[in-house]
Amino acid sequence: MTSETNWPEVSQWSPDQLRTLWNQLQAQVNPFAQVLCLDGNLYRMLDNGAKAFIAQNFINHVKESVLYCIDGTGHDRVFLGAPRHFVAGCGMILQPRGSEPFWIVRSETKVKTATVCPPSIPEKTTKIPRPPNAYILYRKERHNTVKEANPGITNNEIYMADRIKQALLEKHPDYQYKPRKPSEKKRRTRRNTQAQIVVSSTADDFPISSPESGIPLTASPPSTHDAN
Repeated sequence: MTSETNWPEVSQWSPDQLRTLWNQLQAQVNPFAQVLCLDGNLYRMLDNGAKAFIAQNFINHVKESVLYCIDGTGHDRVFLGAPRHFVAGCGMILQPRGSEPFWIVRSETKVKTATVCPPSIPEKTTKIPRPPNAYILYRKERHNTVKEANPGITNNEIYMADRIKQALLEKHPDYQYKPRKPSEKKRRTRRNTQAQIVVSSTADDFPISSPESGIPLTASPPSTHDAN
């Protein structure tokens, strides 16, 4: 990898010193290395021109923008790499006012709380299904047959009719339904009509009186003999 010698930033370091420094850091550069690590003492000795020189050479390797991040985990070192690598996983970048960026690892407890613990959802009460009784099992087996035999009425009506019939047969085992003939219906109607006529004529002959006053409730016109 060719070092960048014509760097626009002015540095107190000579070009030879910069090339030597980069050659030492280049030992970390390989196809799998995406972040460069510099010793803290070395980094503090570099001026802006030297830092820019190292950054530009590393950009030629990773093919993306990079930045310096001070290790905030307690080690005296500085990382150089693309920002996306510093925020991956539990990483986070902080930059207090007037200071360089710091890379820290968020506490394990906070990470678990944010990523693992889902919001509490009340547990649903498990509903125990009702076991089928004899009627349910019978209906499941005979439903279609009964429905086809009794078109036009509901299941409830079929069930109630069967129960009423069963109760009647238990109370009167010899019962048989015998509908009346049309001639019998006419004779009963004539007898009822004659009875009503007899009652009506009797009421006209014997008027009903009030028991308290002895005065008939139905009055007849005065007799001409009484007037004389």
